[in-house]
Amino acid sequence: MTEVITLRVSRETKKLMKEMDVNWSEDIRNYIEARIKSFRLNQILPHIYKTADRIKVKSDSTILIREDRDSR
Repeated sequence: MTEVITLRVSRETKKLMKEMDVNWSEDIRNYIEARIKSFRLNQILPHIYKTADRIKVKSDSTILIREDRDSR
């Protein structure tokens, strides 16, 4: 289900928009969705970093990589 929102722009902006072959609804919808994703990511990143700081690596990754390469 979708909802309708209204956006006000100046007459000059509207005139310029009409001169362009652009699907403004789709472009604005995509921009809003991308902005929401970015905002939500910025909200959860501090939690991810905080959680990642508590995780301790118990093995040397270079050893694991070497073993994997040698097994090929």
